[in-house]
Amino acid sequence: MTDPVGHPSPVKGEVAVFRGELYRARDAVGLWPCVELLPEPGRPAPEGLAPREAANGSVGYPVAPERLEAWDAVTWTFRWRGELFDCTAAATATLTGYYLGSDEHFAKEHLKRRGIKYCGVFPRDEVTELELHREDLLQPLHALVRRLDEADHFRPKTYAVHHGRTYPAAAEADASGLIALTTGDDRPEDLIADPRDPSGEHFLAAPEQLDAWYRTHWTFHWQREPFDAVGTVDGRIKGVYTGGSWGFVANSLQLTPETGPDGVHTQYTVQAGLDGVTDLEQHRTDLLPKQ
Repeated sequence: MTDPVGHPSPVKGEVAVFRGELYRARDAVGLWPCVELLPEPGRPAPEGLAPREAANGSVGYPVAPERLEAWDAVTWTFRWRGELFDCTAAATATLTGYYLGSDEHFAKEHLKRRGIKYCGVFPRDEVTELELHREDLLQPLHALVRRLDEADHFRPKTYAVHHGRTYPAAAEADASGLIALTTGDDRPEDLIADPRDPSGEHFLAAPEQLDAWYRTHWTFHWQREPFDAVGTVDGRIKGVYTGGSWGFVANSLQLTPETGPDGVHTQYTVQAGLDGVTDLEQHRTDLLPKQ
């Protein structure tokens, strides 16, 4: 998109379409998978959305991704003297950009060096092929949400099969050797209701009444090291490190020390993007006593 005088707007950033209106946008930190809309000063707030103040004091309007018509990452490129640049700033008469080409002689002759890059400021009437580029952020987000839902967010789970039907189940039998099944509206006639459950959705089964009783969990590798998956956080898979390399633990700034389930020992966890993990695999452990 361009403003009335043809400036790239925004030069870089994210934009979202809500109810036919275009807004600057960003991830809603702590409210994943929501997106926050950022109306420009003086523009009315998006209708039907509540404001939320970020840690830096800025105000956004969170919205669920399924209510958006589009969400894109926007960049612009242009050419000057036939060479390609990534636009980083726009003024009324000039465009600023980083050089994307490989002609070292051209760069040293015409541009200024900033770190390992070359950049320049160019009159608009010398710029050609000003082009908008969009990266669709919405469809990959929808796909990720579906993937997490299908895998139940990679949490360990326990199930029991009774008369061919599969129910969520307790991971351990109670003191009397019975296993609690979460049956919902189903009322298996040959099972007894759990007297400890006021909702009436739990029934108790003896192991010999079950076709199967098993636990599922996921494992993966991150940076070639092994982890047990324990769930997801803001669309990233969370895992507990199961390897034995103290050097990896000590040198990885992305690992977080946490108190383990026993309340005594420390475990190290990571939150990694699904595209950054390998060997993501589901495992099944049978819990029924072997006959």
